[in-house]
Amino acid sequence: MSNVTLADVMKEQFGDAFDILAASIPVFTPEEWRTGGSPFDGPARGVAHALQCAEFYTKPSRAIFGNLGKPIWDMGKEDLPDQASMAEYLEKARAMTMGWIDEIAAVGFDQPSGDDGTIGLARVVYALRHLQHHTGEVCAYQKQFGHPQEAWD
Repeated sequence: MSNVTLADVMKEQFGDAFDILAASIPVFTPEEWRTGGSPFDGPARGVAHALQCAEFYTKPSRAIFGNLGKPIWDMGKEDLPDQASMAEYLEKARAMTMGWIDEIAAVGFDQPSGDDGTIGLARVVYALRHLQHHTGEVCAYQKQFGHPQEAWD
């Protein structure tokens, strides 16, 4: 019998998604990084959106969507966060996500989480799907610009 918990499995899957996104961030040239438009098109906007949502799922507050100076959908190309700051933000979002999973696990994945009564597992799985969706978009931008895509594990 294995001692691997559901929390361990979920954290591993999130870790893999964050790893792919982290490896994708530095491959773009600064010009490629800032392509795309509102609300979430292009590498910079896609990464910022994915990370802000990752943080939002752990501590729901609409203020998170202004934590980069203004909402990503209101930013011009000159306002977009650079790759180094997004790499740092990714590690913050990763740590918050791992702690959030542990908090949900401590209560029970089958127990309500949040004000609407949704069970914890549903929240975690949704957050994972959302992160992976936008990670996949960033990988598609890599392909668009002729960069190799990150390997799936």
